[in-house]
This record gives sequence, structure tokens and C-alpha cells, in this order.
Amino acid sequence: MYKSKKEAAIEYAKRGWQIFTVKPNDKRPYASLAPNGYHAASNDPATVAKWWDQCPDANIGLNLAGSGLVCVDVDSYKEDCAFEAVAKQYDFPPTLQQTSANGGTHYLYKAKEGAKYPGTLGTAVDVKHNGYLLLSPSTINGAQYRWSNTVDPALAPVWLNEWTVRQKPTKKPTIKEPKLLLYDAQLDLPKAYADAQAGNNWHNNVVKITASLVARGKTDEEIHEFTDRLTLAGYSVDQTRFEVQKMIDGARAKGFDIGPYTRKALTAFPYIDLHKDSRGRLLCNHSNLVKLLTEHPDWKGAFATDEFSGTKKVLKYIPHDDTLHKVNLPRQLEDEDYTRVSMWLNDNGFMRVQRETVIAAVAKACREQSFNLLKDYLESCETTYNIDNELLSKWMMTFLGVEPDSNNQRLYVEAVSRLSLIQAVARVFNPGCKADSVIILEGQQGTGKSTCLSVLFSPDYFGDQLPPMTSKDASSYLKGKWCVELAELEYKRKTEIEAIKAFISRTHENYRPAFGREEIIRPRTCVFWGTTNKDDYLNDETGNRRFLPIETNAIDLEGLQEARDTLWGAAVSAYRAGEAYWLTGDLSKIAATEANDRMEQDPWCELILQYMADMGEASISEAFARCFNGDPEGHRSIQENRRMSKALILCGWEKAGKFTSGNKRNQVRFVKKDRF
Repeated sequence: MYKSKKEAAIEYAKRGWQIFTVKPNDKRPYASLAPNGYHAASNDPATVAKWWDQCPDANIGLNLAGSGLVCVDVDSYKEDCAFEAVAKQYDFPPTLQQTSANGGTHYLYKAKEGAKYPGTLGTAVDVKHNGYLLLSPSTINGAQYRWSNTVDPALAPVWLNEWTVRQKPTKKPTIKEPKLLLYDAQLDLPKAYADAQAGNNWHNNVVKITASLVARGKTDEEIHEFTDRLTLAGYSVDQTRFEVQKMIDGARAKGFDIGPYTRKALTAFPYIDLHKDSRGRLLCNHSNLVKLLTEHPDWKGAFATDEFSGTKKVLKYIPHDDTLHKVNLPRQLEDEDYTRVSMWLNDNGFMRVQRETVIAAVAKACREQSFNLLKDYLESCETTYNIDNELLSKWMMTFLGVEPDSNNQRLYVEAVSRLSLIQAVARVFNPGCKADSVIILEGQQGTGKSTCLSVLFSPDYFGDQLPPMTSKDASSYLKGKWCVELAELEYKRKTEIEAIKAFISRTHENYRPAFGREEIIRPRTCVFWGTTNKDDYLNDETGNRRFLPIETNAIDLEGLQEARDTLWGAAVSAYRAGEAYWLTGDLSKIAATEANDRMEQDPWCELILQYMADMGEASISEAFARCFNGDPEGHRSIQENRRMSKALILCGWEKAGKFTSGNKRNQVRFVKKDRF
């Protein structure tokens, strides 16, 4: 019927249906494009087209209630499906039908305005109205949703709206709007409604009904919509409203909306199974609060955890939030949100609310729902953009002005270009994985080295204010970061060198947050990049494998910004293909040479190269004898011995165990290695 999902989605929107994006090959809303789930649906064709431009393979979600539709969802592929029995008892008018990916059938009807529908008609026969449905040509596990016919939806049968009443009869008289009221023992509301409708003692009965509705927190308009139906023959609705408004004002003036009557009435949540005490009163305990925060319409879907940062977020507008937050969602959870929850609980009959209980319940509600916007973004880059494998290898040369001066150096730059992005992707898809390569961008001050990292990783996930690495503040700073810059990288003291080597090699953060009770162990999600304007910033002859220097020139920030999504799409594809994000073999040797060229040089190196050129092996004493004309061993300090050892390594020598015989027995043996 449709050539693409985008065309189908636009066509649905033109019908006036509320459409939103669902993850490809999934039934969950696409968090980055529909952060509020099906509540983010739209029937604006331009908006819908924009969504599917960003993710052409997204499944199509339909907000049923928002589109004025109700669906009977029949899972006919299940052995215990009760549809046959239901169809024998009730008539199903011909209507628009869809076959689901699993082989079930969707009967779509126009919903009657204001109608309430049951959640189920029997085993494997559900009724969907306040929710959403996937539409053709969405796919699940390779199977596609398909329209069975092309007719317009018929009006939902009357019996469907009355199903709940038929299935659950009560001894009390039934009125047309029984669910609008919350009954209590002090007032027989059905009788008051029936008497007023019949004209029996109309004024007194309407006063009771109005006061009851005021006490239950109904707005003036909601009360009028209810009492308009009590207009007697010979009177107009306007006359009824005039009388009822005086009753409403009187009830509010007497405090019906804030008194104990309200507190008793609003403790009823008939659709949520809540704990009660021995006297039948609702308890403000953890279990009840978690159920309310995850099941009540005011709170369902409001709280969630951002998997990437591990932070608690608010995804939709919540009661008592009169700030600008409502147009800036999702947002960070804040202390005032606990107050908003407490106020809502007070409004609904919970007078003794413990703040600690609210905090714990909100934390649990956050854990019940999670999302990862960064992961969704990377997945969308992979599915939306053509994979440019060549650009992934050459992006540093293209946008950072890197100019290799040999074939070996070109191979090295291309390898670092690839692994730098692939290891960043790995940290998102597999937090805590080993990814300790630190790319060092060298270049003149003010050329945009830090800015290009912010562009590449986005300002939301980039940080350049890392506290001292030995403090717990450094661990907490990494929370929610994807890239952390080690600015003006230069470490001289041994303790500094060892600290950075240990810190960047860590895969998990282990610390106790400020005011926290428990120690946190969090897998690391970030990678480190260094920036410097020096060329001799390395000072450790043994641990430089982690540092991968790249000499930059003119940086093209605009070009990098434009190619950013394509680059990440290629990196995700390479990661999924299992490409290594570390150097091996000849490339690691080239990297060692590049790092060695950045080592701080020692004047002793000139003496070693001049006086030890003909030697193949030597001890520290022999090196001093050659370079300093037989310097007596007793005149050398431990620091001078260490300096000579380091100078030998800088000059291309390496340790090869110890001498085993002669007067050099048990002395460290240095041998000259060939440099390539």
C-alpha cells in the first residue's frame, strides 16, 4: 500500500491521526524523537516527515485516544483466545482491519466521545484506547503489519462501551455517568442524581451533588458538564448553570474543597491495588507510593533513569510544576520535584507524608523506566546515513589538517582516526570496556583543538574541567561525560605520571558521592583526549603506549560539524562488525616511535649517541665510564643511575634482564635495538 514508512506515516497524519516514532524493529517509542512516548504524537505532516527523515526505518505508532479511535486487539494465534466466544455473543460491525506481525487481528473503530472502554473482553482479546498501536508497514522480527482492508473505521458498537457495566453489575442503581463520582457512605449520590433528574427536591439534591464534586477537587467546568444533564424540562442549560454556579461558590466559601471531607473522598483509587490499615485507610508507605508514581495517569511515565549518565530525569509535565520545565523536557530531577509529589499526595488524601519515603519511591519509579538518548542517537546515525568507511579513516586529515610525512605515518594516522571514534562508541554500547587509548591533539594555541572535541562529541557530553585525578571529585565528574579533555597535557613528576596512567586505565568508578550513604561502582562511559601546544610533553619511557600523538594544523570546524553524524554512523557500523579499537603489530611500533619523538630529551643522550655507538650491550657503570671518562661508581647517586637508565632507553636501548657472570654479574643489562 505504501512505498516507505515515511510515506505511510505522512498519509496517516493527513487523515488526522496522531502519529509518533517507534524504535526500528521494536514496540518501544523512539526516545530521542518521542521523549514523552505516544503523548508526543502529531498529525502535522511536516513534523511527521521530519521525524522519518531522521530515522527512515522507525516503526509507526498511533496514539489511539488522540486519534479518536479504539482497537479490539485479537491475539488469534494463541490457543486460549476467547474471541470466538465473544463474537458469538456480540456483534462486531465491519470496520478497518489490520493483521499484526504476530498474526493477530486489529479491529479499529471510531471511539464515541467521552466513552470509557474496558481493558479486556476475555483471554487474548484486549481493548486498546488510552495507549498506542503499531501501524503498517511497521516490522517486528522481520514480520510486517499489513492492512487487511481499506475501509474507513466504523463507529464503535454501543455494547463495547457498556461492557464493564454488564460484566460487573452492582446492587446500587446504575446511572449513565457512575464513574465520574467517588461514592462514600455519607451520601447516596446515585439516588441524589436520580431524584434530581426526575425533578424530586431538585435544588437540595443538586446542592448535595455540587458540594460533593467540589470536595473531590473538580473544576467549575467539570461540575457544569456533569450537572448540565440535570436540566429539567422548561428550563435552559444557562439557567441551570446560573443556579449551580451559586452552589459551587457557596461550597468553596465554606471550605468544602479543603476540609476533611475532601481528604476522605480523595483517598479512593479504585483502579490501583493499594495497601490499607486495619481501619481501611490508605497507607503512605513505599509500596503505595511506587504504585501511584508508576500507574496513576498523573505520574505514569514521568520519572526515568538516563542509562548513559545514571541520572534521574523527568520526562513529562507533572502536577504542581508551574515553571518553564514543561517546555524543556526531558530535564534533570530536582529537589523541588519531591515537594511536588508530596503536595499531590496531600491533595489526594495523604496528610502524613514522609519526605524520605517520597525520595525512595521516586528513585524506585526512576529505575522502573530507563532510556539512553546517546545510544539512540548513535543507532539513528547508523541507520540514517550512508556508511562512509573511507571518511572514518581520513577524517583527521580532512578536518584537523593532519599532514603525514611518510607512508608509515599515514597508516598510523588512519588507524588512530578509526580507533578514536570506535572506542568512544564501545564505551556507549558496552560501558566499562577497556578503552584506554588517549589521542593527543598537538597544535598552536587558539587553533580550535578543544572546540573540535566539543563539536565532535557535542557540548552536552563533553567536559574540559577534570578535577585532580587522585580525588573522588574526578570520578564523580565523569558522570554523564562521553569525552573528557586532558588540557595542556604535561606531567613532570613521577607521581603525576603514575596517577594519569592508573586513572585513564580504569574501567569503573568506585566512590561515595557527596551526602551519599552507599559506595557507587559505575562502569566508565567516557574516553580521554589530550591537547597541547608542546612537542616534548611525555616524560615516562615505559607507559607511553596509551598516548597516540596527532599533529594538527588548520581545523575545519564547520566541515566537522556537517560530517559528524556520518562519522558516528560509520564508527557504529565498524564497532558492530567487531573492528578492534587498539593498535597491534607494526602499527603499535609506529605509535611507539611517534610517542618517543615527544619525549622530553636529556643532554646525556648526545653523549650516549657519541661515545656508545660501537657498543651492543652495556651496564649502567659502563655507560657512565664511556660517557664521563671512567666516572667512579661511588660518586653516582641513585637519581643519576635512574637518569642514565632513562637516557639509554631514549636513545634506542632496552633492558634485557641482568648479566649472569663476570664483574657485571647481577647488573641490569642494556642492549641496543634497531629503530625503524
